[in-house]
Amino acid sequence: MIKVDKAIIDKEQILNYIPQRPPIVLVSRIYKADDVSVISGFDISNDHILTQNKRLTESGIVENMAQTAAARAGYEAVKNNSKPAVGFIGNIKDLVIHFLPESGNEVLTEVSTKTQVMNVSIVEAKSWCNDRLVASCEMKIFLQENA
Repeated sequence: MIKVDKAIIDKEQILNYIPQRPPIVLVSRIYKADDVSVISGFDISNDHILTQNKRLTESGIVENMAQTAAARAGYEAVKNNSKPAVGFIGNIKDLVIHFLPESGNEVLTEVSTKTQVMNVSIVEAKSWCNDRLVASCEMKIFLQENA
């Protein structure tokens, strides 16, 4: 279970920290970010491209996890006066989706870096909604060098 306070990056600022653009944005705010982990929040809406039958899809859950990892990298980049790098999922391991959260709710996702070598990170991700574990997995993410 994740407990959060006030967001450090809100919905109006989030596009400065992630490379994704509407209609594919799956992070609404950042609650915590440091050099190892990040916690994001995502407001599920009926009209989002990755919502079906009033629920966030499996693809939406996985993309939210990946974008949460991107938000951590983006937070570090902005702190260092750089642009957020584009990332690519290279591998997903041990993905378990317990349920599909309904629209009108917020998904809280925590991503922690297990290993990082140059532009490749292995992260552990867990998503929660209303104090229930939505999904968990390990991802290998490749960051593209900024030109």
